[in-house]
Amino acid sequence: MHHDQLLGAGERLPGRSFTDPEHTRADAGVMGRMLGRLRLEARSWSGRRTAVELITYARAGCRHWLVVPCPSALRTAREVTAVGFFGDLRPEADHAAIYQLEAEVVERLSRYAPGGLLSYYDAELEPGMHGNLVLFATREVPAAWHGDVVHARAVSLAPRHYRCLRLHRGIIGGPLLGSGDLVVERTRYFDFGQEPAWHGRRLLMP
Repeated sequence: MHHDQLLGAGERLPGRSFTDPEHTRADAGVMGRMLGRLRLEARSWSGRRTAVELITYARAGCRHWLVVPCPSALRTAREVTAVGFFGDLRPEADHAAIYQLEAEVVERLSRYAPGGLLSYYDAELEPGMHGNLVLFATREVPAAWHGDVVHARAVSLAPRHYRCLRLHRGIIGGPLLGSGDLVVERTRYFDFGQEPAWHGRRLLMP
């Protein structure tokens, strides 16, 4: 069983610069921009729009992949839970397996829409560097999402493909398609550069 080292709001850890508070602020900024783009897209959809999958390419060929299993649920959602994932990929590894697993997870998203999953957004920030934003209509992330066999397989492969990870949990107050900001409440950290892996946690809000 893993035990998280608890970090103070402004605490810094020598040798683990990926946990520095400014990285959380930067990630929150990225998640906010992703939320803004999702809102812009969703406001343009007709009320009869069924499941949405959008793949676009930004500068340098970077891909943005947005999947919304049930647009009507997303349009009416309030007090949304946000999960953000940011990782430092190992440059020497072949990441074909983890990208294939991501595609399999996306194919299975519709089964979690009734349980509260609203959207999945993967943004390539620069070649080989990704940020993920997953939104849920429930205050807690549904257990079925954690227990999904493909998702669990992707989690088990993470140490082979990432040197370190930041996993953020936050809330978007009010209507999702309103103007409420995404506020990060806590962050978990994973350092796979040692065995066993180091785990940390920082609470930003009570």
